[in-house]
Amino acid sequence: MVGIRLIIIMAIVGGLIAYLADKMGSKIGKKRMSVFGLRPKHTSILLTVLGGTIIAVLTISVMAIASQSARTALFGMEKIQQELKLLNKEKADTTAALEQAKGKVNEQNKKISELDAKIQEAVAENDAMEVKLAQVNDMYSQAQNEVNSLTHSKLQLTNEIDELEKTTEALRKGIINMREGQVYYRAGEVVFAGVMRGGLKHEENMIQMNWLLQNANEAALQRLGVIHDEQKPLQAIWIGKNVVDNALAKLDKSKGNMLFRIRAVANIIVGELAVCDIEMVDNQFIYPDGTLIFSEQYNLGNNGPSYESVLMEFLTQINHNAVKAGVLPDPMTGKVGSMDAATMIEAANSMRRTRGSFILRAYAKGDITTAGPVRVRLEVVPVNE
Repeated sequence: MVGIRLIIIMAIVGGLIAYLADKMGSKIGKKRMSVFGLRPKHTSILLTVLGGTIIAVLTISVMAIASQSARTALFGMEKIQQELKLLNKEKADTTAALEQAKGKVNEQNKKISELDAKIQEAVAENDAMEVKLAQVNDMYSQAQNEVNSLTHSKLQLTNEIDELEKTTEALRKGIINMREGQVYYRAGEVVFAGVMRGGLKHEENMIQMNWLLQNANEAALQRLGVIHDEQKPLQAIWIGKNVVDNALAKLDKSKGNMLFRIRAVANIIVGELAVCDIEMVDNQFIYPDGTLIFSEQYNLGNNGPSYESVLMEFLTQINHNAVKAGVLPDPMTGKVGSMDAATMIEAANSMRRTRGSFILRAYAKGDITTAGPVRVRLEVVPVNE
């Protein structure tokens, strides 16, 4: 708006000055006026030039008066140019500084990235160290628990040793009537054996285990000839607590019946506790009732073996077959059973009546398990020649 108004004012002033100059020139031309001794024609030209000059001066003056921008353009352009040069220089310096600052920022960003990578690596190492520390703490806790357990076991063993010494002393006092140095259990000899049921609860298995230990102790006392007194009970056997715990654990896991045999671990002298171990095997069915265990043909001719030798050989073979089938033999004798005299006499008489070849057969007399004993029924069948 300011520029349009300025143009309108300049047009009006210029037109007015041109009109006045034209009038003056016309008047001067008509009157034939002369200025500075010039001819009228030249005076008219001079006045026209002066009019144009005045128009230019007035135009510039009006512009300067009417507009601050025009005044600045007329009188401050050089200063503006100097300031513009200074600003351009400052802009160039600022741009250079900005580029330099950008370079430094990039370098700092690179360093920051490297630091971030190192921080991430340090964090990972710290996490790994924390994991290792946790593992070390767990190992330390386990070791501490083991130490506590060993300490507790040591105390238990110490108490057991003390009780063992006291029991040994009491046992020695209770059997003063026995000969010193007499062996009443040989190494490996069975003190007591019993079949216990599997698949029961832990509390019921503990009752079964106590029954086994009590009966073994009473069997040892009977071997010594010591009368059992419930008011002053004596202990004749000793079994380590870990052995008992292991046997109880196997009984807890068992689903079927098991044979437990308490056996002396060494020769036991009268006056000493019978230190024993526990042998455990599954009590399986070996021979159901009526099963044929062994059969053999014999001929007792004129030069044949005697009846007694035939029976002894036959019984030995039965024992061998039964052990091979899984019946547990007595560790001292290697036998799995015995035969009464009446059965043997009856078998011998049957063999005599044949007077020639016959087949001797042995059948299971009742169900026979791993625990034994092997009881047999003999049958003599003549062979027709």
